[in-house]
Amino acid sequence: MGINNTGFARCKFCGAEYRLFTIFNRDMQGLCKTWKRRHEHACAKRTPAQRRLWARKYAGKDTTESSLTVDLAHAGFGGTPLG
Repeated sequence: MGINNTGFARCKFCGAEYRLFTIFNRDMQGLCKTWKRRHEHACAKRTPAQRRLWARKYAGKDTTESSLTVDLAHAGFGGTPLG
């Protein structure tokens, strides 16, 4: 049984994706699951406008620039991205 040094989680409400990688012998999937649980607890209570405001600092970044990526065209953001 090997250690998974990568992790991935996606929010079921807004589709935000969290990816982690380490060069060390650490399991990153558990950390991603914890992030997802904490994020979804808050995200479930937000309106699409509040989600867009939260996601603004992550918008336009890809996986090489940020561990957290968002797609503002996702239905959880209201489907229409605002600057």
